[in-house]
Amino acid sequence: MNNIVKKIIRCSVCNLEDYTMILKLKDTPLEDKFVDKKNLHIEQEIYQLALNLCNNCGYVFLTHQVFPENEYDDFEYKSNTTIGLADHFDKYAKSIIERYNTPIGSLVVDLGSNDGSMLRSFKNNSMRVLGVEPARISALEANNNGIETINDYLTDTSAASILNKCGAAEIVTANYMYANIGDLLKFTKLVRSIMSDNAIFVVETGYHPEQYKVKMFDYIYHEHFSYFTVDTLSYLFDSCGLEMIDAEITSPKGGSVRVVVQQKCGNKKINPSVKDIINNEIKGKVNTYKFFDNFFSSLQIIKNNLHKLLKDITLDGKKVIGFGASHSTTTLIYHFELSDYIDYIVDDNEAKHGLYSPGLHIPVFSTNRIYIDKPNYILLLAWQHSSVILERHSKFLNNGGRVIVPLPSVRVLG
Repeated sequence: MNNIVKKIIRCSVCNLEDYTMILKLKDTPLEDKFVDKKNLHIEQEIYQLALNLCNNCGYVFLTHQVFPENEYDDFEYKSNTTIGLADHFDKYAKSIIERYNTPIGSLVVDLGSNDGSMLRSFKNNSMRVLGVEPARISALEANNNGIETINDYLTDTSAASILNKCGAAEIVTANYMYANIGDLLKFTKLVRSIMSDNAIFVVETGYHPEQYKVKMFDYIYHEHFSYFTVDTLSYLFDSCGLEMIDAEITSPKGGSVRVVVQQKCGNKKINPSVKDIINNEIKGKVNTYKFFDNFFSSLQIIKNNLHKLLKDITLDGKKVIGFGASHSTTTLIYHFELSDYIDYIVDDNEAKHGLYSPGLHIPVFSTNRIYIDKPNYILLLAWQHSSVILERHSKFLNNGGRVIVPLPSVRVLG
């Protein structure tokens, strides 16, 4: 299509050209491309945002996918800015080491290691650690903080370098990045190549059957190519000479799944959880057109309710601002068509202050602005973190302000 986005014509799991569009959201620009004032005159392109279902293997994916270098070479997201993630990583690392009796000093390789937050948890448990991270800024920060990190993608060259320099890994992790891989088969075979015979590969990724229970559609954006079920993951791993030995539903990101995989020659037993979750997926028909059609219909009802509320508020002369400047808030603003109701956005992340939202160019300010302007309402775009945000900014509610939480159903607090 162009040098930013490409259209996928084959399933990345089974390589067939047999798929059906199952969910069409409003087209958006690249969701985290916030711009500074000097670039406001540049109109940002928008791209199709739609989920498709492979009719052969059940893989759910975006057909319009961003070339990685347009997202990750200068990727600015830092793991340490996500609320609660550091504590999650500490528990994650400890549970993996204990469950699989990983010897002290074993090599742990984290793919898409960002600022090294995950590896720091393993290092604190006496493991050797190595990160692989394409974003220059994140890789530099990790190295400066004592977490050895290769500034690259996982390629034939970087995989060979890992083996030559460090030997085979006992644990390989991929945290919230496996859904961002274009060539899943090649990538997964490269992962297998750096694993010892009895190593494990641990993937944690967003899990739409759980997310959709709380109407979390805003996790769909161009950075996320894949929307996995355990059944689809199992099919993919089997195609690459690996087998799934454990699966667990976890809480981050509105609902995630953590799966553990070994080489088919591995010595670890398969946990019944794998079959149990797959059976629940089949029973719930989570990768069917009807499932997604019902989900889309429920979103339309919520959107209508939110528009009615916001229209009444603005007609009454009240001021509304948004809270949250991230990938997911771009999807939410575009699909729910909220820009006409929001004067500006505030966020706790200093890196976003003084910028303008992707495409619509809504200004972003520090949360201090709340207490200067004293708006009547805050629309909580970052609704997934509502409990933490409300605790941090209880002063706004105590001073008579009101907060609109748009999902999983429209609520007004205060």
